[in-house]
Formats: sequence, structure tokens, C-alpha cells
Amino acid sequence: MTQPMGLDELAQRMGKLVAMSPVRARLLQCLAQESPEIAMLTELVESDPVIAARTLRVANSPFFGLSHEIESIVHAVSLVGLRSLQAIALAAAVMEQFKTSDPALQSAHQAHWRHSVAVAVCTQALARRARLPVAAAFTAGLLSDLGRLVMLTMDPTRYSQVQEIASQSGRTTGADESATSVAYRLLEAERAVWGFDHCQVGDQLARQWQLPPMLRRCMSLHHECTHPEADAMVWLVHVSHALAHALDLLQDPYDQVPDIQAVAWDGLRLDWSDSSTLLSGIEERYQLACQQLMN
Repeated sequence: MTQPMGLDELAQRMGKLVAMSPVRARLLQCLAQESPEIAMLTELVESDPVIAARTLRVANSPFFGLSHEIESIVHAVSLVGLRSLQAIALAAAVMEQFKTSDPALQSAHQAHWRHSVAVAVCTQALARRARLPVAAAFTAGLLSDLGRLVMLTMDPTRYSQVQEIASQSGRTTGADESATSVAYRLLEAERAVWGFDHCQVGDQLARQWQLPPMLRRCMSLHHECTHPEADAMVWLVHVSHALAHALDLLQDPYDQVPDIQAVAWDGLRLDWSDSSTLLSGIEERYQLACQQLMN
């Protein structure tokens, strides 16, 4: 097994890996603002044809169910709203940043984004019932495991070692419930192979990109719901990870549902009335989101 690396080495390698073009760096900072100027946001999104095209495709998709075609970013703001456009464009920018042309990595990248979209859709759906901001919830869910994608992109060999160690641990731990948790096994395997876990990588990435504190907390604390900085959005992302697996959205025959920490479940006090409609809606929106965000 390769030797673990320190956080200093991680910072050096990440600096090169996640560096954006000047235009996208400005766009990311605008998208990350709590209240961006509409004129500046529009100008920056439109200045990047790839992100603009992806943003308009999502805005025109059945995901929003609009009756009028959106032809420009300005038009999109008026119909889907600034917050929704901000969330879509941020998702597009991040997904383009980590796009790979390496055939050996494409399958793992696709699996990562399908999982992330599943969590995002669950977080968005539950946000309405938790009385939390819906657009922000989608982004928080989508980016929550971004640290894991950074690890895959940085060193695919280490990433594979983590998967193998976690799999072997699941076959040998027996009846110890805490040890058999899939989330626990992966975190422990990451720390053994890398010297840190994907939550720490996510925290460093969020700081480097100057993402909002809310997103940073969700990226770094969604497995630590008892942390003093963990708030309702962190709890929501944590519960949504479990829900995405429980609904088998990824259709993985070896999938396992992660444990839900009591503080998150009790703290959210989610309204589960008419749950059949909620769950079927999640499944439908997941398929739509995958079609529009990943193609």
C-alpha cells in the first residue's frame, strides 16, 4: 500500500489540480456570493459558452416544467429565479472543472456524479419539508462529496486501494454495527491510505475556491453531525445521503444504506406525511437531473 501523504502535500497538489481559468475563477466567486449582482452573474455565465449552454439546457428541461423556452441567461433569471440559476450555473462550473477525457476514469467519474445528483435531489426534496432554502440545498447535496472526486482525480491508484480496503473490511468485521457502516469503513480506509479523508479534502477545496461557509460546512461535516459547527443544512445532507441509498437510485446490487446519526434525524423533525408522493417525486426528478446535468 502507498504511504499516506500529509495535508501540506495535499494543498500543493490540489493547487494545481483545481486551478480554474481566470474567467471561471471570477464566475465561481460570483456564484459563491450570498447575493450576487444579476448583471455581473449574467455577464460571466454568458462569457463561458460551455457553462452557458449547460445552464440553459437545464433551465429548459422538464426539471423546471416551464411552458416557455428560455433563450438567454437574462430570461432564465426571470423565469427560474436568481437562486435557482445560481445553483445550476455553480453545478455546471464545477462539473466542467472535473470533466475527464481519460477512458480509465470516466466510469468512476460518472458513478461519482450520479451519486452526487441523487444526494442533491434528495436534499432539495427534503429541504421543503425541513423549511430550508431549496436551491441552496440542491447545491449543498451535489458538492458534499466533492472531496472524494478530487482524490480520484489526484491519484486513481490510492482511490482504488480505498475501495478495496473498505470492501474487505465489510467482509471481515462481523456483527459490530459501527464498524460495518459503509460510511465508517470508507472514511477509515481513506485515512489509512491518504492520511486524511474526503471531508478534509472537501474543506480545503471549499476554502481554496472561497465557497460560502454553508457549502464548506456541508462538504466537511456531513459525517460529523455532532460537530459544534454542524447545522440543519449539514444534517439535511447527511440524511439525504442515506435516503439516496435507501431508494436504490444508483441501482447498485452491493449498495448499503449508511447509518443516520440521531442528532440529525431528531434535529430536522422532517414532515414525512404523504411520503409515497415525496419518494416517487425524488425518483422522477433524479432521472431528469441526470439527463440534463451529466449529458
